[in-house]
Amino acid sequence: MKSLLLKPEMNNTRQKLVLHVCCAPDQAYVLKLLSATHHIHCFFSNPNIHPQDEYRKRLEEAQRVAEHFGVPLDAAQYEPHLWEDAVKGLEGTGEGGERCRQCFLVRLRQTARFCAQLGWPSFTSTMSISPHKSIALLNETGRQAAEESGVEYASFDFKKKDGFKKSVELSRELGLYRQDYCGCRLSWEERHSERAARSSVGRPGVGPG
Repeated sequence: MKSLLLKPEMNNTRQKLVLHVCCAPDQAYVLKLLSATHHIHCFFSNPNIHPQDEYRKRLEEAQRVAEHFGVPLDAAQYEPHLWEDAVKGLEGTGEGGERCRQCFLVRLRQTARFCAQLGWPSFTSTMSISPHKSIALLNETGRQAAEESGVEYASFDFKKKDGFKKSVELSRELGLYRQDYCGCRLSWEERHSERAARSSVGRPGVGPG
């Protein structure tokens, strides 16, 4: 597949692109990467994030990054029930499977509809920068959401060329908040269970049976 990352001198006019933002660190790297070749409008659509305080924190950081790069950002209304409904019955499935597919679809469908309402031709997502996300699954759901709204999904793989590592470095330079779990209720519960297990190690009378 031909790369969409065009050199600035090859572009007489920058392409319009809606960028689905999952978190500020990934957003910052992608904006730095694409700002020379694209007009970008950020869109924060993450009903999967739990709890609401975490959602608010991530949105505020995304707004700060958008201001830093001088690009607009809109956000979908926080409706966690959309995610809960989408993954109902899939809670026990592993990451990277059908549960993630439905999670991607909820977020990318909202982004595709926003893209169509804005009158822009295409959108993409910062999620491909994560080493834990399947690029094939992300592209598949992105194209499905795009087709439903009559726009295009631009397939990028931002994790290439040490993209994730560079996003970590840039987020440190900008002093951004970096979350330590995916964002959804299930990953939040798993992380808290892990912390509880670690904190119990070494306590008198507490530990593996």
